[in-house]
Amino acid sequence: MLHRFKLPSHRPKRAIQILSALLVCCLLGGIWTPPSLASGSDWTVYAVRDQYQPAKFEPAKGAYLGAYVLQDEFIEASMTKFNELTQKKHMSFFKYVGYGRPFPTDWVEDVKAAGAVPHIAFEPNAGLDVIKDNEYLRKFARQANEAGVPIFLRFASEMNGTWTEYSGKSEQYVAKWRLVHRVFAQEAPNVAMVWTVFSFPESTMASFYPGDGYVDWVGVNIYNVVYHNDNRYDRGDNEDPLKLLDYVYNTYSGSKPIQISEYGATHYTITDKSYHVDFAQNKIKRLYDNLPSLYPRVKSIYYFDVNNVLNAPETRKINDYSITDNAQLLAAYRKTIKNPHYLTGIQETATKPRKETFSARGIHFESGNQLYTDVGFFSEQLGLKVTIKGRTATVSNGTRAKVFNLVKRRVSKGFNGEIRTLQGLPLRAVSDYFGYGFASDAKTKAIWITKK
Repeated sequence: MLHRFKLPSHRPKRAIQILSALLVCCLLGGIWTPPSLASGSDWTVYAVRDQYQPAKFEPAKGAYLGAYVLQDEFIEASMTKFNELTQKKHMSFFKYVGYGRPFPTDWVEDVKAAGAVPHIAFEPNAGLDVIKDNEYLRKFARQANEAGVPIFLRFASEMNGTWTEYSGKSEQYVAKWRLVHRVFAQEAPNVAMVWTVFSFPESTMASFYPGDGYVDWVGVNIYNVVYHNDNRYDRGDNEDPLKLLDYVYNTYSGSKPIQISEYGATHYTITDKSYHVDFAQNKIKRLYDNLPSLYPRVKSIYYFDVNNVLNAPETRKINDYSITDNAQLLAAYRKTIKNPHYLTGIQETATKPRKETFSARGIHFESGNQLYTDVGFFSEQLGLKVTIKGRTATVSNGTRAKVFNLVKRRVSKGFNGEIRTLQGLPLRAVSDYFGYGFASDAKTKAIWITKK
């Protein structure tokens, strides 16, 4: 929910500090050199598992196509009209429901009539203390079950930021999430629970994660804006939506399907009172065109079709994300979702393990004519044990082990100059030692790691 979003206050300060340092160095006659920063690598590394147990309603291939249209006045919030304009049926639509409000039975029936599946963003806007195992929650869950269709329940999202009533309370959050999960598991087996973060800050995400046993899907909300927080000096136009996805994708896709619960791109902003249609078009195409080939674990995506200039709270009336009132944007969206990868119908939950393709991006870098990959890939995707000691890492598969040199690199997070430090191991050398097949394609910058 971008209307609640406010960037951490240190970002403008960081820019001022850097400029001040540059000015001082120039005045002293010296040459200021920024810290070394690797640009990262565009390589995508794929790994295939033979025995993956799919999550609830997880499609075998492709990504469910969804949207939020309830505040699109141009189409009178009509799901059917949205499908007609985009020339493709959307599998799911979502609605915000504040905790304490009744189950949205009428809206769910409207979604069903449109041939779609409901996605409910269930938000405890009064804080976590009100969440209890009581008749209200039990009734809400029973009514969800009585709907008779699969439902995605996105409970208490964007908790990793500072703008929600439940931010900064990770222990209580985890306990309340598990309570809600238990109630819905007992009362509504047709509900898949989605744990959704905002794309940043990254550092707080892990403390809010309830655990694999309590989460069906992991979601992330991503927005591309021209300016952050109505500040013309805090630009966001160079941010890549794929890089904004990478951290959540790399961290959680090894065990959970990924849902982009909200995505929007600004095509008009009051910050400069200008249209930025090409900006929005390029960002939408960048994300939707590349998900099928680069991010096979993204299994669902929802476009946030709202003009916040008209519909957000007064202090957040900044950006227009809607696509239906702009012919150029509508045509671009229509074209990119034509890809059959974007699914129009729900799939039943698979009961047996199957072969699944995983990928990792943004965690690779080149050094000394070798490609290095962050240690997390080896443990999470290949199941190897990695023990770091100083500048080396011992890698083991349980029967044999070897010590490899560890190389650190700082790479861009893709957001406002922020960086992350990777601890890399030589991908080819580790793969060869443990008997994995290694195939690369320099043209597409793709590497496949397979079991022999």
